[in-house]
Amino acid sequence: MDERYLRALRNKLVKHQQWLARDPSMKGRCADLSFHNLSRLGLNRINLSGAKLSGANLSAARLAGAELSNTDLFAADLSKADLTGASLIAADLRGARVEGATLTGANLRGADLRQGMMLGADERKPAGNADGSTTFIGSKMARAILVEARMAQCDFSGCDLEGADFSNGDLSGAVLIGANLVGAVMERAALDGVLLCGARLDEGLRQRLERRGIDVDGTGLISPAGRLADAISAHQLWVERSGGTGVRLEMQRIDLRGYNFANQLLAGSVMRFCGLRGADFSGAKLVMADLSYCDLREADFTSADLSGCNLRGSNLAGAKLWRAKLRPVDLAGDGSRLWPTNLAEASLTGADLRDTSLARAILHGADLTRIRATVDTLRGADLSFATAVEPLYV
Repeated sequence: MDERYLRALRNKLVKHQQWLARDPSMKGRCADLSFHNLSRLGLNRINLSGAKLSGANLSAARLAGAELSNTDLFAADLSKADLTGASLIAADLRGARVEGATLTGANLRGADLRQGMMLGADERKPAGNADGSTTFIGSKMARAILVEARMAQCDFSGCDLEGADFSNGDLSGAVLIGANLVGAVMERAALDGVLLCGARLDEGLRQRLERRGIDVDGTGLISPAGRLADAISAHQLWVERSGGTGVRLEMQRIDLRGYNFANQLLAGSVMRFCGLRGADFSGAKLVMADLSYCDLREADFTSADLSGCNLRGSNLAGAKLWRAKLRPVDLAGDGSRLWPTNLAEASLTGADLRDTSLARAILHGADLTRIRATVDTLRGADLSFATAVEPLYV
């Protein structure tokens, strides 16, 4: 950002503070920063209540403790922003992209997180989701207050929502695939059509949801259209011919529980947000595949090659990864560019990792509670961001 732009931006922010303070000089004015670029700016504890930021780019902005109540953030981009402890009471976040953001302890009481599409004009394009969806995928939202929030169809896949309060909120059709909901409160929340595939629930919440008739272990996903075997064959041809012929396997939100992928060539395939509980991947080649935010509980990966695989945010509780390969992929061929296996934010609770090495794998925020392991499983692994490391040596 050039100095002139930053100076004009600062002037608008100052006038907004004067407007909030009801400055008797009448020089204050409510800030209209629609479509503006505020990415990566340090705005901690700033008061932007009532400001207009529709379509604005706030990606990676530092907004910890910021006051954003009643703020218009329609179709804004807040991805990877730090909103720790921020107040977003009654804020308009329809169509916003808030993926990978930090909202620990944030207050979104009465906020609007429903779908909302904004059409750009000329060069003024909204920074949020072009399809009008509101997404918080992979965000850290522990202890967030979402009381009375309107969250219908909102995507919270892979979010850390431990201890979050959804009381009296509308979660109709909301997506909570692979989310951490341990200790979450959902009293009197509307849950019609909510997707909880692979979500982590404490026993108390599980029982309360089941008493309300919520299928907490069902996927709620769609069945695969056509013959999946034909799609896999086309993908194998795509791999063997380096993309010259065939078609890459790409699926999202498909119900594939218990499917047999044993010994299949699935390198580079994409199966994100899928229900794969109990699926058989034994001996499968999954090099550089994308299985992020999937329900992989009790899946069998015995002797599978998961080198460079993306398993971010997936629930692998009870999965069998005996003799599985989780090595990085050498993209350059000389060891100068290694692509690691990504297990960030994944739940590996009780997984069988015998004769498997987690060295060099990304384990940021991974849950390794009571994994079944040998003394070599964790040797050389960086466990500084992993949680509940209590391996059961076998």
